[in-house]
Amino acid sequence: MTAGINGDYFSMTFSPYSGDPLGLHIQNGELVSLPWVNRSALVGLIDGRVLIARFRFSANLKLPDGSEMPLDGLNQPPPREGFCLFTPAFGKTTQTPVGTTEIIASANLPLRPNVPLTLTVRQVSEAGNSLIPQDGVVLVATGKAASVAKSLQPNDPLEVLINLTPLDASFDPQTISWAIGGGPRILREGQISIECEQEGFSLSFRQTKHPRTAVGLKDDALLWVVVDGRQPGYSEGMTLDELAEFLLNAGCKDALNLDGGGSSTLFVRGRVVNQPSDGRERPIANALLLLNLFPPQPIVRLAVLSPDAHWLSGTPIPLQVVGEDAVYRLLSLSPDELNLTITPEIEGWRWDGQTLWLPPVEGEEPIQVTVTVTPKNGSATPATLTLCVHPKPSILVLRPDSITVPPGTSVRLQLSALGREKDNRLSPLRFDPNEVQWQVEGEVGKVVNGTFVAAQTSEVKQGILTANLRGVTATASVCVGIVQWLTLHEFDDMSGLQLVGYPETVKVEGQIVTTEKRSGTGALLLRYDFSRGGKTRTASIVLNKPLPLGACRLGIDVYGDGSGCWLRVRLRDATGKLIFMDLADSVSWKNEWRRLEINLPTGLPEPLTLESIYLAVIRDEQRCIGGVLFDNLQVNTVGTGQ
Repeated sequence: MTAGINGDYFSMTFSPYSGDPLGLHIQNGELVSLPWVNRSALVGLIDGRVLIARFRFSANLKLPDGSEMPLDGLNQPPPREGFCLFTPAFGKTTQTPVGTTEIIASANLPLRPNVPLTLTVRQVSEAGNSLIPQDGVVLVATGKAASVAKSLQPNDPLEVLINLTPLDASFDPQTISWAIGGGPRILREGQISIECEQEGFSLSFRQTKHPRTAVGLKDDALLWVVVDGRQPGYSEGMTLDELAEFLLNAGCKDALNLDGGGSSTLFVRGRVVNQPSDGRERPIANALLLLNLFPPQPIVRLAVLSPDAHWLSGTPIPLQVVGEDAVYRLLSLSPDELNLTITPEIEGWRWDGQTLWLPPVEGEEPIQVTVTVTPKNGSATPATLTLCVHPKPSILVLRPDSITVPPGTSVRLQLSALGREKDNRLSPLRFDPNEVQWQVEGEVGKVVNGTFVAAQTSEVKQGILTANLRGVTATASVCVGIVQWLTLHEFDDMSGLQLVGYPETVKVEGQIVTTEKRSGTGALLLRYDFSRGGKTRTASIVLNKPLPLGACRLGIDVYGDGSGCWLRVRLRDATGKLIFMDLADSVSWKNEWRRLEINLPTGLPEPLTLESIYLAVIRDEQRCIGGVLFDNLQVNTVGTGQ
């Protein structure tokens, strides 16, 4: 693989279907995931053209008697009512619970858009979690569809047909070689066109700076762009308008935004070349890959590979030299075949073929070190690499910079070193974490392998945590103590509450009931109707409630309806940044109360505001109508001892 970028949005839940791409996925002509209605996808055709298009689709299952029933899903969580098709592209088994009715059938794979898939029933099982045959499929049947499935006999013929219809482009879907979902479209025919409203994205998603991944289409090229973000002092990210302007200035006529945030990753010839905002690579559902299919050629040039160009002096620098052939393929070389020199001349450096060691640099200013590699034999073009080596960091950034936790808990620390270049820019520096000296004042705890561990105490203790790297420091305030629960809303009345459905097709109603409550004199019954509208639909309890300083945990009692809806909260920090957190990945319990509690993120600018608690569905087939009770909304804080 020569290069790759992350692709579509995907399900991030604790269910067996986590990682399911939410939009269209076609690979080698095979349909793997259905399109997200009204959202754009990047499409590659067999004639070599690449374009951006939105789709509508129809999916049907023809039964032995010629009648048809809707097909409600493909390689995704099965609906509560209907059929869902699983192909070998999904995995080994359907991941369904015991007792699920499933039709196991042979099929003339692969499944292609607008082409009938012929099935022959092998057996109907009620064991659940069936193996998906490599030469066949499994149809999961739920609700009334289960009765239809149970009536089938071995060797009965079935037919699946999934038709895709492009909405804003003209081509035959049978000619699609590959496709990957995303959204929204941000350039159309040489003009900035941020199509958030048409594709179901919020205004805040457009206007907030985030890490971004996008693809731009030029007349003669496909441009991949990854923007780092959420890293103060290095990169905040881009709004969609800024991203669109960047791509337009780069000569693109059409462009599509892809999944961003912690997913944004650019991989080039063996290494990640950006800095993902999670501090590590995130597992993702799919990606765009650039493959080199030419056979290996003789080496024509050398290349020097290193994960970064900015280093703290004395830090071991991974450095590998490879050969590059005429078709840009990297080929391994032995250090014995090479001559490596350093400019300016520095005494005490060494290279073992994998790691370059440079001695500590004196003074205050960074120096430029040029590594030159030439072949001992042959005519391959030499390679150079310029490294910027800093004697010490200019700034240390410690996250979180404020820690408020109960006794005995732990917080993962993230320390970044920034060096000021000669043009006054700040660049992230690579350094050896073992060189960092940690100091904790105030008997609040200790640091173990980059993690702060709070002390066990029955009192409130406050202190300072200090990181020291070559005399440059960063601090975080620490408060450790007994936690206290404070009531934010008892839901005994509707004061301070607003109920909102999104989009307008979602109906939301609320009332205070006294017959079924957890505490106080009442509970809020939130009734919702998700039977109409597109994929993402929400029913929100808007509170806009400021949280007390030191808030570390949120709790609420929920009486479930078994609908399987996603239950989330939306927070906002003092800078206006939005934070989304899961209370439950699925309201799977019914006719009983459950206490739900989550840890609030630490280190954010306070005060935090609890904007809303909301139910959500993200797939077309989730057409649930129901009601959920809420009571006793509380926040957990660390006591001040006053």
